[in-house]
Amino acid sequence: MKPTEPYIARAISFIELFEKQGWRLKVYSILHPDKTLNQNLIKATEETALSFLPQPAVTPRHYGLGFISVHQGKSYDFVTVAYWAYDSELKHQTYMRPSSSSQRLEPVTGDELSSDVWDIRLLAFERDAWLQNVLRSPKPDLEAYLQERLTETV
Repeated sequence: MKPTEPYIARAISFIELFEKQGWRLKVYSILHPDKTLNQNLIKATEETALSFLPQPAVTPRHYGLGFISVHQGKSYDFVTVAYWAYDSELKHQTYMRPSSSSQRLEPVTGDELSSDVWDIRLLAFERDAWLQNVLRSPKPDLEAYLQERLTETV
């Protein structure tokens, strides 16, 4: 088997800290080189996130912390909303829509659900930040976790 397209690096950038209804989530963009950051997609993503995230944000089961990935791909936009639960679990839901579309973000399920090399890079970074600042730290530091942010081209 041979790749059908040449690999093209994509920028992964921290955008903002989303703070609503007790939740604090790092928001990232992953951009195909032909794309520019779509602020309307960011707004739609944040609204979609609130419909997925449980309330209250902080309970004995979850911390009210996590991240959002807004991935503007070549043909589709993918959004993943993720939060930390039960100490070491990452609960998440992915949504998609055709790129440059005003259509609503729809949940991805079944065999459509996947992660590509750029999404996996961000997941690995967030895993490592959680391990370092919360699980392996003698005194868990949630603020330090929120301050660790990925910005690189992969």
